[in-house]
Formats: sequence, structure tokens, C-alpha cells
Amino acid sequence: MERNNKSVLIVDDDHDLRYVFSVRLISAGYMVYEAGNGWDALDQMGKHLVDVVLTDYQMPEMNGFGLLSLCRVKWPGTPVVFFSGEQDDMAYEAVARGAFGWVRKGSEFTMLLEVLDHASQQSVHA
Repeated sequence: MERNNKSVLIVDDDHDLRYVFSVRLISAGYMVYEAGNGWDALDQMGKHLVDVVLTDYQMPEMNGFGLLSLCRVKWPGTPVVFFSGEQDDMAYEAVARGAFGWVRKGSEFTMLLEVLDHASQQSVHA
């Protein structure tokens, strides 16, 4: 899949995890932006058009559902994918609230990449 000019915003309070996945996604052809929490993510989205948001659920100040709700209002055409270690019932709730999908932390990178590729194709910026 051609990923040039596709961008992803990684939102997670774990700096090391953001770094590792940034490097991997850049190697896969994505432009990557990072944010350590939901408020920083909203700031980044105000500065950069992103094709997909990849967010953790459990974060300080604003959890992933809070970020999802605000994204749906301000950027309804930007898919939000959860990347979390939370329970499966949270995945169903995230999708019911409007998330594009959910990938469990620890899944194969190829699975995450497939979801991001599909989500970025659905983006209004695609």
C-alpha cells in the first residue's frame, strides 16, 4: 500500500511506546505526529491535518473516550483507532461511540498497520 503523505497522530502517555511506534510507522511510510495526552492531541490536530488518530484509552487528564468525543465534533472525518491494553468490552464501547476500530497492545505490528491503512483510506484527507 502506498502510504506517502498519509499521517497518523499517536496519542499515548508512554513516551517510550510513542517513540517505538513512531519509528516503525515512519519506516512503514507514514508521517507521524505525537501527543502525550488528549489535550496535546487536540493541539496537534489544530496544527496538522492528520489522516488517522491512534490513541490509548487510559491517559491522565483526558482518556481516549474524551478525545474521541471531541474529535467527532471538531474533526468528524478523521478516523480514531484505539490502541490499548484494556478489556474487550472497552473495544465494543469505543466502536459504539464512533471509533474506527480497536487494536490490542501487544498485537502483531502488521495487524495495527492493516487497521491504520484501512482507516487512512476512509479519512476525509485521503
